[in-house]
Amino acid sequence: MENIYLPGDLQLKKGSPFLKGHMGGNEIVLVPRRDFPEKSRLELGLKVLQPPHIGGDQLGLLYEGSGDSDLGVEIVDIHSRDYLPMCGGLTQVLGRAHRELDLPELFNLDLSEPTDMLELKTEIGIFPIKNSQDKGTTTVMDSFVEFAYERGVEAGSVDGVSSFRIGDFFVTFVEEIRKKYPDASFSPLDRATKEILIGLQKKFRKEFATPGENRDFAVMGERGNESSDGRVIFPHNLSEESLEPTCGTGTVAVAVSLVERGSIDGAGELELDFESGGSAESIGGPEVTNVTMEVESGKVKRAKFSHSQVEILAFGELYL
Repeated sequence: MENIYLPGDLQLKKGSPFLKGHMGGNEIVLVPRRDFPEKSRLELGLKVLQPPHIGGDQLGLLYEGSGDSDLGVEIVDIHSRDYLPMCGGLTQVLGRAHRELDLPELFNLDLSEPTDMLELKTEIGIFPIKNSQDKGTTTVMDSFVEFAYERGVEAGSVDGVSSFRIGDFFVTFVEEIRKKYPDASFSPLDRATKEILIGLQKKFRKEFATPGENRDFAVMGERGNESSDGRVIFPHNLSEESLEPTCGTGTVAVAVSLVERGSIDGAGELELDFESGGSAESIGGPEVTNVTMEVESGKVKRAKFSHSQVEILAFGELYL
């Protein structure tokens, strides 16, 4: 296993295990929470995510579950520099690792033998993670949908651009941005367009009264190929040149916004495919995020998602 040394004053147990994977370029690091001292947990987690260390978008601090969960997780987010209530990409990487690796041995956790289902406890609820040979890993997002509607789902205008708040997620659309900024470029994202998005995000947090540290941001564009329902990208922290080509919670937020917007007709089970992944500098990508929803009376009641490209990149030990 690879030994990675993190110089500095923060103290971590020697030989602490880690695993790194990605979902379409959304990079996830998993570690056991017990090895991260509580008083410095956030600071140390951010240090692990920052180059030249392991690097990544989110760090999952795993701990043993109880009752209705197999595992629990606290999630450190590099974009907001804070804890994140939920991360869809993390669930996909965790599901893949649970299917292919011996997680109880790797992290010294009391976890049952690999099965087709893993129940993960997060800050906002339980998320079932299902593994299958034909569909890979599917994350059941009912708790996120419920959380979003409890926090509030509303349409509005940010700097004259029609947008949505889905919980704390800022969701807007390329076509709406171009009504005010006709020269905005998303394939690739140019400097002027990045500045437009940075300004929109700042105004969103103010006008929709979301927490100041909130960085949840999703942009949907027109479909790139006939089989897709649209392209997506997630410019969570462009002020520091940080954005994600994929985001599980963000894609579900986009799907909810399409229902709320009236862009999707019908009820019952609806399935959407979004182009994503690849380069973080262009909207869309070569991969697919699939979202399946149950819609009733114009509201999303249940949802689940999967991504076509989830990989384990490395595992080893952290030393500090």
